[in-house]
Amino acid sequence: MAKLTPVLAALLVFGLATHAAARALDVSLDDRVDPVPAGDNIVYEIDLDVTSGSPAPGVVVTLTLPPGTTFVSAVRQPDYAPITGDVAGSEVRFDLGEEPSCNAPDLPACNQIWALVNVGGSIDPGTVLKAGVVATSSDPAHFPSDAHTVYTSVGSLAIRTGRLSFSANPGRDRLGFTADVGRDGWPSPNDPLPPTFDISSGVRVRLGGAGETPVIDVTVPGNAFKCSGTASQRCRLADPRVWRPFGLDRLNVFLPYRLMQRNNAAIVVQATNLSLARDIGPEMELTIDAAGETYTDTALFVGKGTRLTYTHTQSKP
Repeated sequence: MAKLTPVLAALLVFGLATHAAARALDVSLDDRVDPVPAGDNIVYEIDLDVTSGSPAPGVVVTLTLPPGTTFVSAVRQPDYAPITGDVAGSEVRFDLGEEPSCNAPDLPACNQIWALVNVGGSIDPGTVLKAGVVATSSDPAHFPSDAHTVYTSVGSLAIRTGRLSFSANPGRDRLGFTADVGRDGWPSPNDPLPPTFDISSGVRVRLGGAGETPVIDVTVPGNAFKCSGTASQRCRLADPRVWRPFGLDRLNVFLPYRLMQRNNAAIVVQATNLSLARDIGPEMELTIDAAGETYTDTALFVGKGTRLTYTHTQSKP
């Protein structure tokens, strides 16, 4: 094997040391519920990893809350015992002290922090909540600070993607949308709240230009779905041919395991063989009615031509 020159060897050692230092203290932030209705709670999951071979001294994790939200409480793994968060303005500070190495062979898993935050009832649907987290150590030379940001939609429904395609053949236009339905969060997995989305009593789908008569307005009874899975469920139309005369080709519902990273249901709506007005939109509105609840969101198109591409108004800025 060829020998490294002193300069290359020094650069390699410096690069490895820099890489190791950058990874010594790693923090990430995720919202376990997105979208979240105004007045409900977000559960922010803070992952703190100490990847160094030695503990990190004097660790402080600071969560910066979005405007209009309020810190409620926090718990930490492995037993989800309550931990104290010192609130100063929009910041919540967790003084953790010495943090041991974790998530390595023969080492325990890193202990996550779950922070319960209330979304004020006066926040308008469509608002994007931006939260951030910073982790620091009293030994910044070996444990440089790390930060992460997360965005959460306020509302009962968030249209993630949408496509509207015009065909050269009359009556063959196509429309399809995928959305997430908001569900309640919880302070710990020992005390989960039930999901707010239930298809057993049927699902009504309304889709079309915002403020206009819906292009699709179909009510599907609960027994028309074919579902699979237990801990998590995937449900789809048992016989799509029944619903095509009503303009609906596909209606899929994904109900995740209650403790998955994102505690929300996914909805896929697709229709083909439609006759759509060429000036439909520019806002498209999807409304889902299920079990006495109504979920709705409006999307704006971001592309023109024979195919219009839409994104929900609650997306990351």
